[in-house]
Amino acid sequence: GGRGDRRPSAAASPVPRAASASDAVYAFTRKVPIPPPLVQWARTDAALTTLESAAIGMGKVVVVDPTYANTKATVVELHGDFEDEVERAALLVEAVLEHRGKIHHRLLVKEKLDLEREKIADEIARGLRCEIPIDADLMGMVMGHKGSRVRAAQEACAVGAIVVDRDAGVIRVVGSDPAEVRKARSMLELRREIILTPDDKTRRILIGKGGKTIDDIQRRSGALSIDVDHDKGRVVVLGNANATSAARVLIESHMETIADLDAAADDLEELRGEIRNLNVAWGEEEDFGAYGYRGGYGGGS
Repeated sequence: GGRGDRRPSAAASPVPRAASASDAVYAFTRKVPIPPPLVQWARTDAALTTLESAAIGMGKVVVVDPTYANTKATVVELHGDFEDEVERAALLVEAVLEHRGKIHHRLLVKEKLDLEREKIADEIARGLRCEIPIDADLMGMVMGHKGSRVRAAQEACAVGAIVVDRDAGVIRVVGSDPAEVRKARSMLELRREIILTPDDKTRRILIGKGGKTIDDIQRRSGALSIDVDHDKGRVVVLGNANATSAARVLIESHMETIADLDAAADDLEELRGEIRNLNVAWGEEEDFGAYGYRGGYGGGS
């Protein structure tokens, strides 16, 4: 049962004894294939150190390339005096390679993901993609009956894809022409703008006679709808970003005009009062609380 009695198995065959005198000769060798993605890594000093640490008990660990040896693939050669130790070392090296392979795969996936993110960011910057945030309660209105508004946008705009992501609350548009992507966005974007109008008089003036004023604001802004909510003291605007922003500007400008007119009316009334007082003081208006006599040139009574 000594070392000389051991016989090589099919998995671990004896190394030829034709090695040079300076090389140690071991009874058993085992070749562990290195997966192609790891070949470049396996050629580094750090890789050899890792493999040597894993191959416990081996007298010699060598990474052999097909260029330098009669092998079909790059392999790790394990040399040792005992078959069971060589086989165990082979299992450990295989485990290291498997783990390293998973790391390599993750790195490849991450690189691919980073490249895809860069591509998307570049296309967004160039106007070839856009992401439209939609409030959950507006998603149905944006899509239309059975997706009719989305289909209408697809038919009207030369874009590659319109993706509705209900979970994320967004609609994504992809195309090859920035103008067409922008057109699709304009057709599908729907946001809510709320302008507080606590004063009842202001709200009524905003509406105008027969709704004429608010209808004009809606027409000028391009908003989908403008609702004056008297109960909550606010105006609710629905439309795309440009339309709702324009409606806000028009409504707030109108509110400022109303406030300015009210202030001007108060000032005017105050001025009129001062003029009346001045006229009375100089006898140019009747004031039954004072005595005064009017007369012209030559006197009078």
